[in-house]
Amino acid sequence: MSVIGSRFAPVEEMIHGVLVRDPYRWLEDRSLPETEEWILEQQRRCDAYFGECEELPAIRERVREYLDVEVVDQPARVGGRYFYRRRARGQEQGCIYVRDAITGIERLLVDLSADGPFVSVGIHRVSNDGSLLAYERKHGGEDKKSIHIVDVETGVSLPYSVKRGYTCGFFFSPDNRGFFYSQELSENTDDHMIRFQLFDDSAAEQIVFRAARSRGSRLILSADSIHLGAIWIHEVDGDLVEDLWISQQGNPANWRQIFVGRKLPFSPILMDGQLFALSYENASNGKFVELTLEGDEARTIIQDQGAMIRQLTIGGGNVYIGLFTGLHFTIKSWRLKGDELPGIEFPKHGTVQLLPDLGDNSSIFLSYESFTNPLTIFEYVPGTSAPLIWAERRCHPSTMSAVARHVSYSSVDGTTIPITLVGDPSANGNSPISVIMTSDGGFGVPMTPQFSVLVSVLLECGVVLALPHIRGGGEFGNTWHDAGRGRDRQRSFDDFIAAAEWLCRKGISTPQQLAIFGGSNSGLLVGVALTQRPDLFRAVLCIAPLLDMVRYEYFDQASKWKEEYGSHDNEEEFHVLYAYSPYHRVSANAEYPAVLFVAGDKDDRCNPAHVRKMAALLSDSSSQNSRVLVDYSVERGHSPVLPLSARIEALARRIAFLCHELSLPFLKGDCHETDCV
Repeated sequence: MSVIGSRFAPVEEMIHGVLVRDPYRWLEDRSLPETEEWILEQQRRCDAYFGECEELPAIRERVREYLDVEVVDQPARVGGRYFYRRRARGQEQGCIYVRDAITGIERLLVDLSADGPFVSVGIHRVSNDGSLLAYERKHGGEDKKSIHIVDVETGVSLPYSVKRGYTCGFFFSPDNRGFFYSQELSENTDDHMIRFQLFDDSAAEQIVFRAARSRGSRLILSADSIHLGAIWIHEVDGDLVEDLWISQQGNPANWRQIFVGRKLPFSPILMDGQLFALSYENASNGKFVELTLEGDEARTIIQDQGAMIRQLTIGGGNVYIGLFTGLHFTIKSWRLKGDELPGIEFPKHGTVQLLPDLGDNSSIFLSYESFTNPLTIFEYVPGTSAPLIWAERRCHPSTMSAVARHVSYSSVDGTTIPITLVGDPSANGNSPISVIMTSDGGFGVPMTPQFSVLVSVLLECGVVLALPHIRGGGEFGNTWHDAGRGRDRQRSFDDFIAAAEWLCRKGISTPQQLAIFGGSNSGLLVGVALTQRPDLFRAVLCIAPLLDMVRYEYFDQASKWKEEYGSHDNEEEFHVLYAYSPYHRVSANAEYPAVLFVAGDKDDRCNPAHVRKMAALLSDSSSQNSRVLVDYSVERGHSPVLPLSARIEALARRIAFLCHELSLPFLKGDCHETDCV
């Protein structure tokens, strides 16, 4: 144990008959001087490691070529105006602009650059007439945000805002005389509330709805031009359920209960005075229904399509759904009255996303990306033949020859698991090569083709990306998710480890040439693989993970994830959590692969205490000879909103770590060309 750690006695607790030892509980307390001292020591070690990396400057410049390009995102159209965020080349953060749809004249609307590079801005909502814009202000990568309002005509900010917290709904009143909102503050101890703020200096904020607060509960505000909706999510007999109330916007004190105790997932949607829902009742893949104002199903508009509905939006009187099946995306559409319309076509080998509705629903925005194509945004006007390119990130490496091929392998229980391999098909011949592998295996999230700068640079170096589509994800609907959820979580880890074994058995790679990486839930995945099969991997990149699964519920908002992981309060679920919890599986007699942990103080989703405790435990093991590094930042959080310079440096370090540990020579300047404009 380190000199610092020796000042604190390990904490031991008896939980469901098991003595659970926690030697670094003190590192959960960020206010301790010893915690600060420990973090500073990790930063010194990390800086020393990368200070000796001769290729880091070249890697940094290559990353800059990818990232320092114009980026336009968060599009919204209201009437004859477009609203969007744009970051020009050389800028640390983006700004919000408004542009006339006819003349193309652009005007800067919100610029927070004077507040420092770690302050970011984002569009939250535009009023129905386009005269008011609500924008988010974040400091660092935290999920918490404050909301501010600007007059679009004058560019003047109004003296009304929503305090920094977790946003659960914000809507302007139809007459633009005020706004409704639901915001969770870190220090909340009373009921959940929906509030109304009138744009009147003499008017106090009104509380228009209350719901009881309990562990993991939340209150979500929904609205259309006529109604307000209050969705209260809470726990009943161990299950998460939701209750729905609605009121007239003109009379927000008079609420009518629509239904009680509906089991999740169930997503009610208000639209032009009607009530719809994305429902999974008797439809495992989801169906879109209209509800009566008594909460009953009036009719089914979209039947179960035989593939999971991943996304849904309404625009121009039509409803659009994103389906994912057979590792491909499909966009289909229906009129709200029920007849199906032609779908929207995109290339199959990529990821299509319906973007959030921030405007007036007269058009919808979609994005497309693939392993080799950066994200492009399209606008689709209902009734037209095809979507048009609205914004494009123009950074295309010209010499990268990467193709994706889909194969499969068997997991430990005989289940066939698809795996996608991306790289130059002629890179290895008959010899094993370096492989980087990642997956997720949680929350029903499918692994889809996405453009990654980290992956792209490593592909240039001849590496192959392996992407196993493990259980717990959403590749094959709820059944695939449930097979790796909660008490069956180990199946996800077994599938991931089996993929690594298959890569080595097939001669594609070897344990000395195999690295794994992941963040958030995927960070938990690679943390488990690290501790269960340290012999299989040369290097591990673990970003903003969960690692202490016995105590994960105690941090921030994590108690809301009990449906996914289980709870230590339940004896059977505790034993499952404890059995795979990476922090509790570290053995003093084992040597683990080289690890680069990435964390930061602003992470209020996966608390950085997970990394601090795990890194300390590995570092202080007498048998650990490989590197254990912690790239720790005060400003880093879970949201990807760090300034450009910080993102370049962080990403360059991750690539340099993998190159160094896998003994990969980074390509020199004459080995690649770019066309980045």
